[in-house]
Order: sequence, then C-alpha cells, then structure tokens
Amino acid sequence: GKISVEDVLHCVKRDERKYSRVRDLLSMNEELKKARKAFDEIKYVSNA
Repeated sequence: GKISVEDVLHCVKRDERKYSRVRDLLSMNEELKKARKAFDEIKYVSNA
C-alpha cells in the first residue's frame, strides 16, 4: 500500500538529524495547509 507519515517517522527515529528534519518538514506542511485554507477563504469571500 501507501507509505504513511508514521512509517517514515519509524524508519528515521534512530537518526536524530533525519528525524528532526522530517518533523520540521511536517510542521511546515501543516503551516502551509493552514495558510492555503485561509487564503482560499479570503479569495472565496472577495469573489462573492
């Protein structure tokens, strides 16, 4: 099947540098999702 976030974290948990990088990327991804959602809401409201 599909590789999940948990699978990646499990594979890199012993390598502190990689684990830290994966965590950073995941938190950045969450921030981008929130920003995109807010931007889409603003765009939707201004078009109405």
